[in-house]
Amino acid sequence: MSESRWAGGSPAVLGLLGDVSGVPVNDLLAEMVHATQGQSFLEWQRYRLAAELDTQLVGEEILTDYRMIDSTALCATRIATVLSIGQVSAEGLLARAVALRDRLPQVLLCLRDGKVAPQHIRTIVSRTDLITDPQIAATVDREISECLRRRGSWSTNRLRDMVDRIVYTHDPDAVRQRREAAKDARAFWTENDADGMGVVGASMTAENTLLLAQRVHAAADHVCVNDPRTKAARRSDALVALTTGATWECLCGDPDCTAATGWDTTTTSGQATTAMIHVVTDPTTLTTDHGGRPGFLPGYGVVSPDHIRDLAERPDTVIRPVPTSAPAAQPADPYRPSTALARFMWMRDQYCVWPGCDQPAMRCDADHVTEYDHTNPERGGQTTADNMNSKCPFHHGVKTFTEFLDDQTIDDHGHPATTVTTPEGLTVDGPAHTGYDLHPQLDHIEFTAPPNGPPPPAPEQPTRRRPRLEDKHARRRHERECNRRAGDDDDECVPPPF
Repeated sequence: MSESRWAGGSPAVLGLLGDVSGVPVNDLLAEMVHATQGQSFLEWQRYRLAAELDTQLVGEEILTDYRMIDSTALCATRIATVLSIGQVSAEGLLARAVALRDRLPQVLLCLRDGKVAPQHIRTIVSRTDLITDPQIAATVDREISECLRRRGSWSTNRLRDMVDRIVYTHDPDAVRQRREAAKDARAFWTENDADGMGVVGASMTAENTLLLAQRVHAAADHVCVNDPRTKAARRSDALVALTTGATWECLCGDPDCTAATGWDTTTTSGQATTAMIHVVTDPTTLTTDHGGRPGFLPGYGVVSPDHIRDLAERPDTVIRPVPTSAPAAQPADPYRPSTALARFMWMRDQYCVWPGCDQPAMRCDADHVTEYDHTNPERGGQTTADNMNSKCPFHHGVKTFTEFLDDQTIDDHGHPATTVTTPEGLTVDGPAHTGYDLHPQLDHIEFTAPPNGPPPPAPEQPTRRRPRLEDKHARRRHERECNRRAGDDDDECVPPPF
């Protein structure tokens, strides 16, 4: 291969910063955005080149070539050879290039213009691949590209949900075929891992995955603070206990510890088996045999109307209509949102509203955008849908205890539009896709003003036991000590609860 044409060039020739030393923070962040858009532009060029290779080397021959190593495989082999990638990867790149050229040309232009990241192209192509009708494909391509060009930010899950919503709306047959194929392919497997470990895997329906995860997480969290295991290790042990019927125990070593009491995995009732998932859907979807709007499964994403009806037929399903009028705050507490408002926020926000965050709203905090005035509540920061949104605990802490600022305004459609501003004054738009896109009926819900009453005290900023750097040094000292003792069988090295 020839020498790189990039290595010796000046960044300034490409419109990039040369010497970045001392450049203001906002300019550095803006340059990172510019460089990332450049990656999208270069990926657009790669797909154009791959599509042209397909035109020249494959063309109409794909319809009549019965060879095992056909013209498509040989075209991909050329790509794999010059890029030093595997044959499967090259065939995937070529297939995406053809799909973008033939089915998703407007999405391809969004990639050129930096409106979509290269890693998201795989999601868009794969989740539209069963659309065969050219008119439906053109409609889906246009609507996806329109969404990508909206003002606002995208996360991995919000982009996936947007694509699924559009596909489910215009081609439910394609979705039905994909879901049935996926259900038929569910499986369970094990494989060996290094150092006497093994890996267990299973594929199952989304709702069963969420139910299993809830049980594992709940059991893993019922230990005391002195349990020496990491959260990941506790979850692994909890899965073993739940599937084998073993008693779940805290490993703190204290004989009087009762943290795990009540989690008897051998029983069929009680805390150990309590799990609940929520599904949001249009009522008309439940009253029709075919069609309807897609729904939303918090913790998973958009699901098809057929999937919604399957869930509704489960014997353990409880259907509760969402009221169109509800109180905004808890009775006698103007600070805490009511159950109805909290439920509305996770239906509306779906995920943490911080740009790029995919934490499900059901696991987020209900945050007052304009801070609640604990001394004089009447001065602002009220507990209302317009002044509240969902933030994961981390981003809630960033907003509350640092110099980051957020804002929420109501747009022309009556929907909240969020922004986040960095300490240096750089403003980033919030989500471009929310629950209103999936459930327009959310517009019909209204909330009454919060009552007057004494609010709780203002929150205090959480602290660490020691600075982050000291934590890092402690881990390094511990790992070095473990390495030194690696040959001593009598001296087990147990990770401390850092």
